[in-house]
Amino acid sequence: MKKVNYLTALIIFALTMLFMNGGALLISMMAMIGGMFLSGTAGVMDSYDYLMGHLNLYSALIYLPVFVLFALWYYFAVTEKEGIRRSFAKIKENVYPASIVWFLVAVFAMQHFITIIMTVINLAAPQLMEEYMELVESSGLTEYSVMWVISTLILPPLTEEIIFRGLIMKYLRRAGACFVVVNLIQAVLFGIFHMNLVQGIYTAMFGFVLGWFAKRYDTLAVPVLLHALFNLFGTAVVELENALLPEPVLTLVVLLSIPLLILSFLMIHFRVGEKKRAPEIQQEEQL
Repeated sequence: MKKVNYLTALIIFALTMLFMNGGALLISMMAMIGGMFLSGTAGVMDSYDYLMGHLNLYSALIYLPVFVLFALWYYFAVTEKEGIRRSFAKIKENVYPASIVWFLVAVFAMQHFITIIMTVINLAAPQLMEEYMELVESSGLTEYSVMWVISTLILPPLTEEIIFRGLIMKYLRRAGACFVVVNLIQAVLFGIFHMNLVQGIYTAMFGFVLGWFAKRYDTLAVPVLLHALFNLFGTAVVELENALLPEPVLTLVVLLSIPLLILSFLMIHFRVGEKKRAPEIQQEEQL
């Protein structure tokens, strides 16, 4: 049974890579075939140019069927067994107003702490960083619109959390692996999923943090929220900071991210601002 659960977790990851990459190829082919039928050879290039000019739409079309597939899998494998009411009750039981404050501080600090990691990578391998920056600039991440909200703040957090902090972690836990091993495996897979070394490094670290939050609050809603905030802070908020704040202030914010990150994690770990729990409940959460 253990081997089956380990295998299932790996199959989920393999299917994710297949559907994401295969979906991108399929959508591109369908667009170009449609363009060819409508306008001949010129239509092929027109359809390709349209997709490249609407990358947020392209991303949403890739993510949507993957989200539907794995959301259904998660529902029948997890949610249906514990009950929808119980799933929503966990949010009310575990998340407090103070929790939201620490979430915001943690994600803000994490996003700026990554700047330090990126600086180190840039010093060690400037070519990798240059390639990564070119990828970001051509990705449509800063083309703000309703479609941007869907393709950046809604679909990726929902889809990726269901897959990595949801299904993969659940099956690895069912296989009997301890939480640290489970969290490390899903975080590494999360980094590989992004198929870029620079992004893979910091997303693996962020994935490990998200895994801890998923266990700490016993609900997938928290890592979904944190993931969405992380994407928001990494695009619109960082761009706004760069436009409004002078360089010395930005440097100070980045340096302060380290103590802020430590502080927020300690506040979350020790449940500062939350209601005290019965000893037996605390003991169950540690198992």
